[in-house]
Amino acid sequence: VLYNASVYKDVQGNVLGVFAAARDITARRQAEAERETLDQRLRDQQFYTRSLIESSVDALITTDPRGIITDLNRQIEALTGCTRDELIGAEFKNYFTDPARAAAAIELALSMRKIIDYELTVRARDGKTTVVSCNATTFYDRNRTLQGVFVAARVMTRSALTQN
Repeated sequence: VLYNASVYKDVQGNVLGVFAAARDITARRQAEAERETLDQRLRDQQFYTRSLIESSVDALITTDPRGIITDLNRQIEALTGCTRDELIGAEFKNYFTDPARAAAAIELALSMRKIIDYELTVRARDGKTTVVSCNATTFYDRNRTLQGVFVAARVMTRSALTQN
């Protein structure tokens, strides 16, 4: 019950009584509890999904249709030597030895809806290069509106395989 009360007085300020109102808020409390349960399920699902993304041995990147990085996992941070904050919002093509070929990968994925075994060479901040084999596909929201490209880059350079 939600209970509200106030005193009412006469013109001289003498208390004449109390006005009180009580309202049953059982349904509201149940709705709040259900919402909290759903919010917790959503947080658990997001944690689970992020855990899967981070556990991949491949570097995972999503871009918008323009080739701007929207999400990634730690593997791509390790390959580039850049932080998540530096990578998100940056152009995908800027982290490869051949930016035009990297941009073409995004364009091919958009036009063909997927590409398989597309070889690129990542250039890390320190100048180190790593050959990767990219598989990419387009992804959509629940209304089937194109959201961008999902890229999985598997390291092909032997030395990088033993270091990561």
